[in-house]
Order: sequence, then structure tokens, then C-alpha cells
Amino acid sequence: MPVESRVRVRYKDTDQMGIAHHSNYIVWFEIGRTDLCRETGFTYRAIEERGFILVVTEIGCRYRAPYRYDDEVVIVTTVEESGSRSIRFGYELRDTTGEKLHASGFSVHFWVDRESRRPVTADAAIMAAFAPFQSQR
Repeated sequence: MPVESRVRVRYKDTDQMGIAHHSNYIVWFEIGRTDLCRETGFTYRAIEERGFILVVTEIGCRYRAPYRYDDEVVIVTTVEESGSRSIRFGYELRDTTGEKLHASGFSVHFWVDRESRRPVTADAAIMAAFAPFQSQR
């Protein structure tokens, strides 16, 4: 079950040609990931209060078509893979019709103990909450 988020390209997000800078795409991925976590019932804050943090270990983006100032960015986020020690999110950045793909990407995160900063196993409640968002690819 994908989670959809929407943002607009702000003037400050663009270069002199009015095209969204590539660094914004990673920020938009984070917005999608944060919204997906919220939909599970475990916001990032709630995850941290349970003693975990999600550390980014890898991220990638394939740019396909530019966004321009004031375009609406539709962020489609799923869980591509989920294990007890790591989770991989998938992202698609689309236009408002859903037909034009502007970019696709992923991020890999490890579950880490908030205090010790050591990798740990996520608890069963968190794993169960993320399960419905796993893509069926």
C-alpha cells in the first residue's frame, strides 16, 4: 500500500532556469518516508521514544524529468524490503496526473539503538505496523 504526499516546488528550490535543484529530490523522499511512518502509527518521534533511530546507509535517485517552479510534486512511497535489522523505502516522484515519472529512488536504513548507536532488531509491533506498506514487486 503506497503512501502519497504532495508538495509544491518553491522559488527557493529552483536554479536560475526555474528548474528544481536535484538536492530537493532527496528532501522530497524524506517527506514521503516521514508520511509513511506516520501512516503506520509510528511517527519518527514515536520510533525514537521507543529507543530506536533509523540511520540512512544508502540512498539513490534516478532523475528522469525536471520539475519547475510551482509544479506540484506527488511523492509515492512504499516499503520495498523490510527485515528485523533494516528497511528499504522506495520512492516515485510523479506529476499530478500520476502518469509522468519525474524521478525514482530508494533509501536503506538500519535500526539502531538510540542510546548506544549500535544496530538492533526492531520490535515486533513496529515490524507489524510497516508490513501493510510493503510493495508487492
